[in-house]
Amino acid sequence: MDISTYQTLSGITVLDSQLARVTAAIARTQAILETMLGYSLDPVIALQNQYNESGISSVECDDDSALDPADPVETAYRIFPYNRHDKYLNIDPATSINKVKLIRNNITVLVIDDYRVDYKNGLIKYLRQEKCFYRCYDECHNVQLAVDAVWLGGDDYQLQDLPDDLLFVWSDMITFYADAKRNIRSETLATHSYTKFTNQPPEMLSHNMAVLNKYVGPNGSLNKTLTI
Repeated sequence: MDISTYQTLSGITVLDSQLARVTAAIARTQAILETMLGYSLDPVIALQNQYNESGISSVECDDDSALDPADPVETAYRIFPYNRHDKYLNIDPATSINKVKLIRNNITVLVIDDYRVDYKNGLIKYLRQEKCFYRCYDECHNVQLAVDAVWLGGDDYQLQDLPDDLLFVWSDMITFYADAKRNIRSETLATHSYTKFTNQPPEMLSHNMAVLNKYVGPNGSLNKTLTI
């Protein structure tokens, strides 16, 4: 987020004297949001490919066999924990899925073709495991899930392509953290004194928390994954 976008979202004009403080608040709130959501909001990092495939095993679930050529990357792979007992596999929010694979040692040991996507709020956050996920129970150990998808923000990531409700929460956070007086409980102005109400960070407010939970990924601090 830049100053111009923040001003548009918040309706607040940033004065020259406030520029350094608001810029610092933008960086700080981005770091907080990324920790809560579990993925980067930086356009460059968000589109980085996390899986450099050495090849695809010619024998399912065997990374010591001969390798078929690696697939071209369509958008960007992200890597997630894999639990074969989970019926639904949590991934970062995406608009479409290109490839789903089980990987080990930079080798694809199983290409997953038989899966269903679970849409919620217009985004894919879960993949439903079908029979193909259970083929290698005895052989596939210590594997991770690699997914090539069009992630939240689009295949040509732009901040304005993030959902409006998420951007408004971010804007509220910037306003809060840029307020140099946010920790002042009481203040006297001339002859008038007043006490502030409890000033809770915007990201902790229930209505904003509901927004963030719509977009949290499996690696986010907000995510609560139950495993068997």
